[in-house]
Amino acid sequence: MIRIECDNCEKPFEVEDAEAGGKVPCPECGDVNRIPAPAAAAVAPTPPKSDSPTPPASQADRAADAGLPPDHGPEQRVVKVRRCWFRSRPLKFSLMVLILLGCVAGLIYGATQEWPGWTRWLWLIGVAGSVLTVGWWWVDRLSAALEITNKRTIMHTGFLSRSTSEVVHDNIRNVLVDQSFWQRAWGVGRLGISSSGQDGVEVSVNHLRNPGELRKMIDLYRPLD
Repeated sequence: MIRIECDNCEKPFEVEDAEAGGKVPCPECGDVNRIPAPAAAAVAPTPPKSDSPTPPASQADRAADAGLPPDHGPEQRVVKVRRCWFRSRPLKFSLMVLILLGCVAGLIYGATQEWPGWTRWLWLIGVAGSVLTVGWWWVDRLSAALEITNKRTIMHTGFLSRSTSEVVHDNIRNVLVDQSFWQRAWGVGRLGISSSGQDGVEVSVNHLRNPGELRKMIDLYRPLD
């Protein structure tokens, strides 16, 4: 057994020897901690051969060199992003704004004319429909957020009720970026993350700005060989 002290709450706890070199959550506060390698492995390290490839830099060095929080120490938020509002649906958004302006103009103009009363109801329905559509898009934007920390990636979903799904960076098997032609033109797309313990995609958020940059950020904390 390996005994360590939590980086966040400083409470000691024990983990199995097989967890050495990986990350486990603290049973007290949930903060993800890196488990040091066994001391015996550090006593007499095998010297690398001169013709062997240079070992990759540590995750902490890669993240710190990029100006991001290091991989070790307490868990820190790197970035939290939400779905785009206009970029995710520029044509539909523009159409709804034009319908809204047109219906408002119709109401104003109709008030000065002797039009039948039912025409005013049509303009009001158009105004209400466009406002509700744009409002629903705004609620949809607020109902999902992707949070990247120096130890895990977390997806928050829900507006009134909340649910979360997370993947520890050391367990990430694949990071997927999916973009259509128009999404690439507007700089948005879908980001999907799957871990080694699951077959499907565990974290998936569409309409994110610059998903490729988010993938690079996550890769800085992954154990890439």
